[in-house]
Amino acid sequence: MGRWSYSNRWTVEDCKRITTKYLKQHGFFDGGVRSGILTWSKNGQETGKISIQVSTLEGEEYIQFIYTQTDRKSGGKTELDYKVRIVSTACNYGGKRWWFICPLIINGNVCDRRVGVLYLAGHKYFGCRYCYNLTYGSCKESHKFDGLYRKIGMNMGITAKQVKEALKGGI
Repeated sequence: MGRWSYSNRWTVEDCKRITTKYLKQHGFFDGGVRSGILTWSKNGQETGKISIQVSTLEGEEYIQFIYTQTDRKSGGKTELDYKVRIVSTACNYGGKRWWFICPLIINGNVCDRRVGVLYLAGHKYFGCRYCYNLTYGSCKESHKFDGLYRKIGMNMGITAKQVKEALKGGI
């Protein structure tokens, strides 16, 4: 899934995601109950599709995900149909901002984090980047050569940080 050998953490760029910004831009928060289909693609090829239903009715604020997940190893299919709570906060200059409430349970505790993006990170359910321990591609890139710096430093009797600084200085 695009992970580099020097880190085993998935990046947010590796995952399918759904954002409150996208839902707002496409009218899902315009009141009542709205339904639709979300499709992901990469290089012109469809990589995934799910049905969603969003309710902004008072007391019934949720997004419902309906999709089939196929196990890559066994080929077995699992039908998923579950709801994730959504909440809104007032904006300073009027209007509302919508948020997802992460539904994942980690170490026996419900996350309940208020987030603007949910990810499908190789698991069955959508959740926040904290629960899936996701990082950004740029973060992984910035530490790409740390092992090399350490090795050079050991051979020269200096620290990896000193090697990095010396290389920035243009030696």
